[in-house]
Amino acid sequence: MELITAIHALEQWRPIMEWDEHIKELPSELKECWDRILKARDIGLTDRIGLTQVEIRKISELINKDMLPTEAFRRYGVKYAKRTAKRLGMEDVIDSYYKRVKSYYLVDVVTKEKRQFYSLQDVAKFLRRKDYRSVSKYIDRGLLITRTSYKIYKYRTFKKRKRF
Repeated sequence: MELITAIHALEQWRPIMEWDEHIKELPSELKECWDRILKARDIGLTDRIGLTQVEIRKISELINKDMLPTEAFRRYGVKYAKRTAKRLGMEDVIDSYYKRVKSYYLVDVVTKEKRQFYSLQDVAKFLRRKDYRSVSKYIDRGLLITRTSYKIYKYRTFKKRKRF
């Protein structure tokens, strides 16, 4: 079935602006036309998954509050896959979650200044070290990094600690 034919048939039924609102009243002979429109729109994924925009927003909020994406999707009865999240428009939320969770914090003991880094290479560069592996043995131990006034923590440990 051609897309133009499907649109014309559905316009005979209702004006185009009312399709989404009255889709449950769609006559059975127009189901094939509606499927063709959904395929062309490529928004049928949210309909097939069964999530509303409000639920998608709530899942995003849960992920932004550091809930694991698989857990957030499971709460709404959906199996998590990165491809599904991308189709739902949540790719940036997922990427920022993993970037945030894999980050490191340097805490200056003297000034109480906190700095966030997304890789150990960046931490080593900031500390003017040649090799990041010398820094990795201080992570989450609460020890001062040699020849500095800094302590280093992973994101989860940093988040759990109350005082520095």
